[in-house]
Amino acid sequence: MEADLPHLVAFMLGTGVRIGEALAVHWHEVDLEAGTVEITHTIARVRGEGLIRKVTKSRAGERLLHLPNWALAVLRARHAAGILNDPVFADTRGGYRDPSNTRRALRTALSPVGNTARRDLGLSLRTLRRETGMTRKQVANHLNWPQNRVELVETGRIKVDHELVRTLVATYNVDLEQFHGLLAQIHDAVQPAESDKLAWIRSHALRKTTATALDQAGHTARQIADQLGQAKVSITQDIYMGRQSANPAAAQALEHAFDDPDLL
Repeated sequence: MEADLPHLVAFMLGTGVRIGEALAVHWHEVDLEAGTVEITHTIARVRGEGLIRKVTKSRAGERLLHLPNWALAVLRARHAAGILNDPVFADTRGGYRDPSNTRRALRTALSPVGNTARRDLGLSLRTLRRETGMTRKQVANHLNWPQNRVELVETGRIKVDHELVRTLVATYNVDLEQFHGLLAQIHDAVQPAESDKLAWIRSHALRKTTATALDQAGHTARQIADQLGQAKVSITQDIYMGRQSANPAAAQALEHAFDDPDLL
């Protein structure tokens, strides 16, 4: 897909890395033979400097991770296809991707049109907005909504309820009770959709899912912290327990946790 998200999501799920860390990986840090990846940097936007690749916040963030076979297969597929830019998950021009923009693309991809009724309601709301001459940005600013919320409503990509629609159309000086056709559309659109099951997934949720899989497989808190690059599990563990550079068993645990090929 255009945003190149499936491979990135698979890589993040198979490693538990932060989104900035995933976007900072270079090919020379990937060993396709050994099935490992070195995490050494992260991508961040710095005011006045733009996107920069900087070292991780602590030594805990610098780690060598073993990849489950399905995540390794993603990198091998990219390599075989000639996607050899540095970074591995580059933007369309071969440069670094903005973590914030990537999160936004992920939210959009995981907020599909729920059903025809939700889409039809969105089209009706878009028509009402256009009749007022207002832009989506103007409506969002007026309601103090996130900038993309009006777009998501109009394209049927988020759940709606009567109160949300009532608030929105009031901006257009529309009395909802006088629009019986619109009320009928709202009734249909508020019904649950299969795509709503994906609403919980965000970039950080992938990281939490990886940690949960390792926890359920019996890995210790120290091992999970090492996998995720977290500086502290507790003061006692930081002082008295050594940090391992890699945990080969993590790849095996993730291999079994997410072995459904349809996942990728």
